[in-house]
Amino acid sequence: LCPNTAHRALHHTKINFSVAKSTFIVESRLLFDSIRRKSIHFAGVLRIVKNAHIFVPSLAALLAAIIALSSTNPKRRKAKVSIVQSLDEEIKHPKDEMSEDLKEFYKDFPDPVASHRVQFTMTNESDFTLERPTLTFRIPVDKKHPSKYEGEKTWSRRSFNSNLYNSRQELRILELADTSILSNSNLPYWNDRDDITIWIRMVLDDGELKPFDVEVSVNCENAEGVTKKVKIKPKELLKLNWIS
Repeated sequence: LCPNTAHRALHHTKINFSVAKSTFIVESRLLFDSIRRKSIHFAGVLRIVKNAHIFVPSLAALLAAIIALSSTNPKRRKAKVSIVQSLDEEIKHPKDEMSEDLKEFYKDFPDPVASHRVQFTMTNESDFTLERPTLTFRIPVDKKHPSKYEGEKTWSRRSFNSNLYNSRQELRILELADTSILSNSNLPYWNDRDDITIWIRMVLDDGELKPFDVEVSVNCENAEGVTKKVKIKPKELLKLNWIS
Protein backbone atom coordinates (compact mmCIF):
# COMPACT_ATOMS: atom_id res chain seq x y z
CA LEU A 1 0.00 0.00 0.00
CA CYS A 2 1.59 3.25 -1.14
CA PRO A 3 1.36 6.39 1.04
CA ASN A 4 -1.03 8.23 -1.35
CA THR A 5 -3.42 5.28 -1.45
CA ALA A 6 -3.28 4.94 2.33
CA HIS A 7 -4.09 8.66 2.77
CA ARG A 8 -7.09 8.38 0.42
CA ALA A 9 -8.35 5.26 2.18
CA LEU A 10 -8.02 6.97 5.56
CA HIS A 11 -9.92 10.03 4.28
CA HIS A 12 -12.85 7.99 2.97
CA THR A 13 -12.91 5.81 6.09
CA LYS A 14 -13.05 8.93 8.28
CA ILE A 15 -16.10 10.15 6.33
CA ASN A 16 -17.88 6.79 6.62
CA PHE A 17 -17.03 6.56 10.31
CA SER A 18 -18.29 10.10 10.95
CA VAL A 19 -21.62 9.38 9.21
CA ALA A 20 -22.08 6.06 11.04
CA LYS A 21 -21.18 7.64 14.38
CA SER A 22 -23.60 10.53 13.90
CA THR A 23 -26.44 8.20 12.91
CA PHE A 24 -25.72 5.88 15.83
CA ILE A 25 -25.69 8.78 18.31
CA VAL A 26 -28.94 10.27 16.99
CA GLU A 27 -30.76 6.92 17.03
CA SER A 28 -29.44 6.17 20.53
CA ARG A 29 -30.64 9.52 21.84
CA LEU A 30 -34.08 8.88 20.35
CA LEU A 31 -34.19 5.47 22.01
CA PHE A 32 -33.18 6.91 25.41
CA ASP A 33 -35.87 9.59 25.06
CA SER A 34 -38.36 6.85 24.33
CA ILE A 35 -37.22 4.96 27.42
CA ARG A 36 -37.69 8.05 29.57
CA ARG A 37 -41.15 8.53 28.10
CA LYS A 38 -41.82 4.78 28.55
CA SER A 39 -42.83 4.52 24.90
CA ILE A 40 -40.28 2.15 23.41
CA HIS A 41 -40.91 1.17 19.78
CA PHE A 42 -39.56 -2.11 18.48
CA ALA A 43 -38.64 -0.41 15.15
CA GLY A 44 -36.45 2.04 17.01
CA VAL A 45 -34.56 -0.77 18.73
CA LEU A 46 -33.99 -2.45 15.36
CA ARG A 47 -32.56 0.78 13.95
CA ILE A 48 -30.11 1.02 16.88
CA VAL A 49 -28.94 -2.54 16.34
CA LYS A 50 -28.60 -1.96 12.59
CA ASN A 51 -26.58 1.22 13.03
CA ALA A 52 -24.39 -0.46 15.63
CA HIS A 53 -23.53 -3.03 12.98
CA ILE A 54 -22.42 -0.14 10.77
CA PHE A 55 -20.70 1.90 13.46
CA VAL A 56 -18.51 -0.88 14.91
CA PRO A 57 -17.08 -2.03 11.51
CA SER A 58 -16.50 1.63 10.59
CA LEU A 59 -14.49 2.10 13.78
CA ALA A 60 -12.48 -1.05 13.00
CA ALA A 61 -11.89 0.15 9.41
CA LEU A 62 -10.70 3.53 10.70
CA LEU A 63 -8.21 1.90 13.07
CA ALA A 64 -6.99 -0.41 10.27
CA ALA A 65 -6.46 2.55 7.92
CA ILE A 66 -4.46 4.42 10.56
CA ILE A 67 -2.26 1.38 11.17
CA ALA A 68 -1.73 0.90 7.42
CA LEU A 69 -0.74 4.53 6.98
CA SER A 70 1.74 4.40 9.84
CA SER A 71 3.35 1.28 8.36
CA THR A 72 3.80 2.93 4.94
CA ASN A 73 5.65 5.90 6.38
CA PRO A 74 7.85 4.65 9.22
CA LYS A 75 10.42 6.92 10.81
CA ARG A 76 13.72 5.59 9.44
CA ARG A 77 16.78 5.27 11.57
CA LYS A 78 19.65 7.62 10.82
CA ALA A 79 23.26 6.61 10.34
CA LYS A 80 25.83 8.21 12.63
CA VAL A 81 29.59 8.19 12.11
CA SER A 82 32.58 9.90 13.70
CA ILE A 83 35.61 10.87 11.61
CA VAL A 84 39.22 11.39 12.70
CA GLN A 85 41.85 12.58 10.22
CA SER A 86 45.60 11.94 10.08
CA LEU A 87 48.51 11.84 7.59
CA ASP A 88 50.63 9.00 6.31
CA GLU A 89 53.23 8.22 3.61
CA GLU A 90 54.70 11.30 1.99
CA ILE A 91 55.84 11.20 -1.66
CA LYS A 92 57.95 13.96 -3.21
CA HIS A 93 57.44 14.94 -6.85
CA PRO A 94 60.38 17.02 -8.21
CA LYS A 95 59.29 19.54 -10.81
CA ASP A 96 62.13 18.60 -13.15
CA GLU A 97 60.48 15.17 -13.45
CA MET A 98 57.11 16.64 -14.47
CA SER A 99 55.57 17.22 -17.87
CA GLU A 100 55.34 20.82 -19.05
CA ASP A 101 51.61 20.93 -18.27
CA LEU A 102 52.18 19.84 -14.69
CA LYS A 103 55.09 22.25 -14.26
CA GLU A 104 52.73 25.03 -15.26
CA PHE A 105 50.00 23.90 -12.88
CA TYR A 106 52.38 23.53 -9.91
CA LYS A 107 54.55 26.55 -10.68
CA ASP A 108 53.61 28.33 -7.42
CA PHE A 109 53.97 25.21 -5.28
CA PRO A 110 57.14 24.41 -3.29
CA ASP A 111 59.65 22.23 -5.15
CA PRO A 112 59.50 19.30 -4.79
CA VAL A 113 55.71 19.06 -4.64
CA ALA A 114 54.80 16.79 -1.72
CA SER A 115 51.72 14.59 -1.50
CA HIS A 116 50.40 12.67 1.51
CA ARG A 117 47.85 10.04 2.26
CA VAL A 118 45.12 11.90 4.13
CA GLN A 119 43.49 9.25 6.31
CA PHE A 120 39.84 9.35 7.39
CA THR A 121 39.25 6.89 10.23
CA MET A 122 35.47 6.53 10.45
CA THR A 123 33.58 4.72 13.21
CA ASN A 124 30.00 3.54 12.91
CA GLU A 125 28.21 5.01 15.94
CA SER A 126 24.67 4.31 14.72
CA ASP A 127 23.93 1.57 17.31
CA PHE A 128 23.08 -0.79 14.45
CA THR A 129 24.76 -2.40 11.44
CA LEU A 130 24.70 -0.41 8.20
CA GLU A 131 23.66 -2.55 5.21
CA ARG A 132 25.47 -2.03 1.90
CA PRO A 133 26.99 1.33 2.89
CA THR A 134 28.12 3.74 0.19
CA LEU A 135 31.05 6.00 1.07
CA THR A 136 31.40 9.26 -0.86
CA PHE A 137 34.05 11.98 -0.67
CA ARG A 138 33.82 15.45 -2.28
CA ILE A 139 37.30 16.95 -2.57
CA PRO A 140 38.53 20.23 -4.10
CA VAL A 141 39.97 19.30 -7.49
CA ASP A 142 43.11 21.39 -6.96
CA LYS A 143 44.22 18.94 -4.24
CA LYS A 144 45.04 16.25 -6.82
CA HIS A 145 48.59 14.94 -6.71
CA PRO A 146 51.04 14.34 -9.60
CA SER A 147 50.71 10.86 -11.01
CA LYS A 148 52.00 8.73 -13.86
CA TYR A 149 51.11 5.55 -15.65
CA GLU A 150 52.98 2.36 -14.91
CA GLY A 151 56.35 2.39 -16.72
CA GLU A 152 56.39 6.17 -17.18
CA LYS A 153 59.34 8.17 -15.88
CA THR A 154 57.61 11.56 -15.98
CA TRP A 155 54.81 12.80 -13.75
CA SER A 156 52.31 13.53 -16.51
CA ARG A 157 48.85 13.77 -14.97
CA ARG A 158 46.97 14.59 -11.77
CA SER A 159 44.75 12.21 -9.82
CA PHE A 160 43.46 11.07 -6.43
CA ASN A 161 44.92 7.69 -5.49
CA SER A 162 42.96 5.97 -2.73
CA ASN A 163 42.17 2.65 -1.06
CA LEU A 164 38.52 3.47 -1.67
CA TYR A 165 38.91 1.29 -4.76
CA ASN A 166 41.15 -1.73 -5.32
CA SER A 167 41.22 -1.61 -9.11
CA ARG A 168 40.44 0.80 -11.93
CA GLN A 169 37.21 -1.16 -12.56
CA GLU A 170 35.98 -0.14 -9.11
CA LEU A 171 36.95 3.50 -9.59
CA ARG A 172 34.00 5.89 -9.65
CA ILE A 173 34.95 9.55 -9.87
CA LEU A 174 32.65 12.35 -10.94
CA GLU A 175 34.56 15.42 -12.06
CA LEU A 176 32.86 18.78 -11.57
CA ALA A 177 34.26 22.25 -12.21
CA ASP A 178 36.04 22.58 -8.86
CA THR A 179 35.23 19.30 -7.10
CA SER A 180 35.98 15.61 -7.54
CA ILE A 181 33.51 13.09 -6.10
CA LEU A 182 34.93 9.67 -5.18
CA SER A 183 32.45 6.93 -4.28
CA ASN A 184 32.40 3.22 -3.53
CA SER A 185 29.71 0.77 -2.36
CA ASN A 186 31.63 -2.52 -2.23
CA LEU A 187 31.08 -3.14 1.49
CA PRO A 188 28.23 -5.59 2.19
CA TYR A 189 27.79 -4.26 5.75
CA TRP A 190 29.40 -2.07 8.41
CA ASN A 191 29.01 -3.33 11.99
CA ASP A 192 28.21 -1.02 14.85
CA ARG A 193 31.37 0.41 16.56
CA ASP A 194 33.62 -0.94 13.80
CA ASP A 195 36.02 1.57 12.25
CA ILE A 196 37.15 1.91 8.66
CA THR A 197 40.19 3.89 7.51
CA ILE A 198 39.97 5.37 4.02
CA TRP A 199 43.00 7.21 2.69
CA ILE A 200 43.10 9.60 -0.26
CA ARG A 201 46.40 10.99 -1.53
CA MET A 202 46.39 14.80 -1.82
CA VAL A 203 48.73 17.74 -2.13
CA LEU A 204 48.37 19.83 1.03
CA ASP A 205 51.23 22.31 0.73
CA ASP A 206 50.32 24.69 -2.08
CA GLY A 207 52.53 27.42 -0.65
CA GLU A 208 49.67 28.96 1.33
CA LEU A 209 48.49 26.04 3.50
CA LYS A 210 44.90 27.29 3.56
CA PRO A 211 42.29 25.07 5.27
CA PHE A 212 39.73 23.39 3.02
CA ASP A 213 36.69 21.13 3.40
CA VAL A 214 36.21 17.52 2.40
CA GLU A 215 32.55 16.48 2.39
CA VAL A 216 32.08 12.89 3.53
CA SER A 217 28.75 11.08 3.04
CA VAL A 218 27.68 7.67 4.28
CA ASN A 219 24.49 6.18 2.84
CA CYS A 220 23.01 2.71 3.28
CA GLU A 221 19.93 0.63 2.52
CA ASN A 222 18.50 0.37 6.03
CA ALA A 223 18.80 3.94 7.34
CA GLU A 224 18.94 7.59 6.37
CA GLY A 225 22.39 8.70 5.34
CA VAL A 226 24.64 11.25 6.98
CA THR A 227 26.93 13.92 5.50
CA LYS A 228 29.76 15.64 7.35
CA LYS A 229 32.13 18.43 6.38
CA VAL A 230 35.64 17.59 7.53
CA LYS A 231 37.87 20.63 7.89
CA ILE A 232 41.37 19.84 6.63
CA LYS A 233 44.00 22.12 8.18
CA PRO A 234 47.26 21.46 6.29
CA LYS A 235 49.48 23.46 8.63
CA GLU A 236 48.36 21.51 11.71
CA LEU A 237 48.41 18.11 9.98
CA LEU A 238 51.87 18.62 8.50
CA LYS A 239 53.22 19.80 11.85
CA LEU A 240 51.80 16.75 13.63
CA ASN A 241 53.14 14.47 10.91
CA TRP A 242 56.61 16.04 11.16
CA ILE A 243 56.64 15.66 14.96
CA SER A 244 55.58 12.01 14.78
